[in-house]
Amino acid sequence: MKDNTKLLTYVTYGILLGAVSVLLNDLREFDFNQFEKFTNWAKTADKSESWFTSKNAIEWSYYAISAGIFFWRGYLIYGFSYFLSILKEVDAGNYFSNKNITYFKKIGNIFISYTVGVLILRFLLTAINGSTYKFFNELKGEFTFLIPAGLAFYILAEIFEKGKQVEEENDLTI
Repeated sequence: MKDNTKLLTYVTYGILLGAVSVLLNDLREFDFNQFEKFTNWAKTADKSESWFTSKNAIEWSYYAISAGIFFWRGYLIYGFSYFLSILKEVDAGNYFSNKNITYFKKIGNIFISYTVGVLILRFLLTAINGSTYKFFNELKGEFTFLIPAGLAFYILAEIFEKGKQVEEENDLTI
């Protein structure tokens, strides 16, 4: 079992490293120079125009939402890091530990939170850009995987909790 755990640990590190590199590449491609324009927006803004519909506010909202999406991606990567903690517990022989149960619940929570958060941000982003939002097209991508996976991790936590109870009862039996 230890060989499989080591292999899974290496694979998990590889996935985490790949995900972090994609996130860093996206951040590199993000145009941070746009924020310089916002420092002088009050000077260039048309005072008769409503702030919420002004070009500066729309651009600011676009970049704020994009930053929010970067945050959620980082949060998802953080959720994947819990797999390393689970593998560490399994490697130590603690299959049904309270830590593993908690980690599975946290992973499920992160997957579902990420999906809902990014869906809301993408909806706002399309509303700001004036493009059409196709809810079902958004659900076809990563979202159709992450919500069921998040629910599966909640179920797995319940199974592990029941397994822990059975293990404790078994230890008390002579």
